[in-house]
Amino acid sequence: MRKIAANYILLPGFEFVKNGYVVLKGGKVVDVVNTGGEIREIPCLEFYGGMIVDDCVRQHIQWVPGDPIREKILQLYRENGACGNSLALIQGVDFTRFIWMPESRIVYLR
Repeated sequence: MRKIAANYILLPGFEFVKNGYVVLKGGKVVDVVNTGGEIREIPCLEFYGGMIVDDCVRQHIQWVPGDPIREKILQLYRENGACGNSLALIQGVDFTRFIWMPESRIVYLR
């Protein structure tokens, strides 16, 4: 089992979580753990700064600076049944307002 933590997690079928972690088994998400906002050291826990999302976000959304990231991601999850296969990481976003910035990027999370 693999456990990946991040500042934020927004995955289809799970609640939005701040400072939680994703549990993967066989490469599939089996749980998103809400730590109550405090990540503790857990053996083999990987941490990434940013927001973990489904990889369909990387593949299907064209980003423009100023875009509201949570709204666009949730809309994609509602409209796209193909989500749920792998993970991506969004970094460089204005996380106080959840706005896409010119320096923001999204990368496949292996």
